[in-house]
Amino acid sequence: MSTPLASAAPATRTQLHRLLDAGRAHAATYRGALSNHLPMAQQALLELGATAERLQAWTEAHEVHLEPSCGARPAAILLARDLGRPDADASWRAHFAQRITVLGPSAALREGLGLLMPGAGAIAFHGLIRTAHAVLAAHEGELAAGLAHWASHFMPLPSAPGPSAVPLGAGVAALLQLPPPTSSVGGLIAERMQAWAAAPGFADAVAQLPATPDTLRELALLAARTYAATGNFTVLHLLTASHAMTVLEPWWPEADLPRGFVVAAAASLLASRAQPAWVLDQPPCRPWPTLLSAACAQDDPHVIKLVHAAWRLGRRWPDPAWRRAAERAVPV
Repeated sequence: MSTPLASAAPATRTQLHRLLDAGRAHAATYRGALSNHLPMAQQALLELGATAERLQAWTEAHEVHLEPSCGARPAAILLARDLGRPDADASWRAHFAQRITVLGPSAALREGLGLLMPGAGAIAFHGLIRTAHAVLAAHEGELAAGLAHWASHFMPLPSAPGPSAVPLGAGVAALLQLPPPTSSVGGLIAERMQAWAAAPGFADAVAQLPATPDTLRELALLAARTYAATGNFTVLHLLTASHAMTVLEPWWPEADLPRGFVVAAAASLLASRAQPAWVLDQPPCRPWPTLLSAACAQDDPHVIKLVHAAWRLGRRWPDPAWRRAAERAVPV
């Protein structure tokens, strides 16, 4: 019986943890306000079935774009001062590391989500998404880093006390009737989300959207179908954020879908300028094993994360939309 080549050995949790430990040398953002996707994609590659050689090679190719972490000694956190302050990332990381030590990771995560869910859309959902990948990686240092990324870019969006919820389709239709914001809607995703959230009528319209656990499935499917039809980059982030919410569901601060996520989802749909797709554009044709293998060969962390999210969502809520979204992301 022949021995498999060492290069074909699968990546392991031990290897991932070693890479996440090394990743502490990198800042949470680069080139101003772009999120460091390294730890998120590393975890996704492991779960998608990448080889150890591929995980190492992808890491080395991607980390050259990153910036070193600030070595300044972190100060104690003051919520009123430091929530939403990007330069406080190191302090937040120390804060959450300390809470994990005192409370344990599960209780610290629940406490952190109670603080952070009102700003679920922070830095284009990347704080939320990085936190969820940290949970899947079962790595306490990365959990502290994900929560810190979220806290340092905290971005609550307005929602008025509203009437009884309408069906999601009707609520989204009402949102689409809003006049565009008077401020610029160019720039980064988070900036466009903020501009739409400040537009007249947004807070009242978004208050009518439902916020139940079933709403998360509906929003995720809407994102998958819309991405499949359009390939829209902002909608991609809503899909991976919806997956992140399913990962974090056991630690939600309340039984229903946190309102902060619903508001951020609405703002991201408007910011995308994509026409929502309520039905699938066409059936998928490539099987999951082919898509997972193709995703592992991709250089773009967004593609890796989307296929990972769609695959996991498909196991939770079977539907052809997930596979079709993954097909849109991965070239033939």
